[in-house]
Amino acid sequence: MEGDPQLTRFLQQLQSETQRQKFTEQVVHTLTGRCWDVCFADYRPPSKMDGKTQTCVQNCVNRMIDASNFMVEHLQKMEAGKGMI
Repeated sequence: MEGDPQLTRFLQQLQSETQRQKFTEQVVHTLTGRCWDVCFADYRPPSKMDGKTQTCVQNCVNRMIDASNFMVEHLQKMEAGKGMI
């Protein structure tokens, strides 16, 4: 007895989305930790951020967004390539 092809495709899409979400969460967690380590010499942020620290955090967050966008595009291309096989 063969399975329903629509159900199989749905389950594959669900699995891909779950993997993508877990990966994204891991990337965000890792990069957030890295930004913290790079931008704050002490484990406690000061009551006010100076310009240097603010720029560091801003640049780090921007790179995090760039990396996230790159990975999403890459995963979409990989997924589109699978559909062509």
